[in-house]
Amino acid sequence: MKRNYFGLRFIATGNETGGKYFLSETTIPAGDPGPPMHTHSKEDESFYLKSGQLLFHVNGKEIELKEGEFLNIEKGERHSWKNDSNTDAELIVIFAPAGIEKMFVELDEDMAGIKEIGLKYGTDFEI
Repeated sequence: MKRNYFGLRFIATGNETGGKYFLSETTIPAGDPGPPMHTHSKEDESFYLKSGQLLFHVNGKEIELKEGEFLNIEKGERHSWKNDSNTDAELIVIFAPAGIEKMFVELDEDMAGIKEIGLKYGTDFEI
């Protein structure tokens, strides 16, 4: 089974965690502008930065996440991130509860449908 979708390497999906959480890791390349601003209505999203740095925008606030730091974004919080540094950022991403991993599988096949696919899974991408 393929374990890499939409830039995420799936470590543990809802099938493996009884639906409690989805665990993945990813690398955000230097200079990556990140995803559109968005809101998840069903799950919290947490980030642990293994290396590098990222700039998050959460509910109108800027948060600089540095190596070794953790950030939790609760469902309903409007957010995005970007890597405006000269080095790649490696991070672990956790969604709780699980289920959103199915959205990433679909987006891997059809990025043009991001708005509709996101809404199907309770994520509103502002595009």
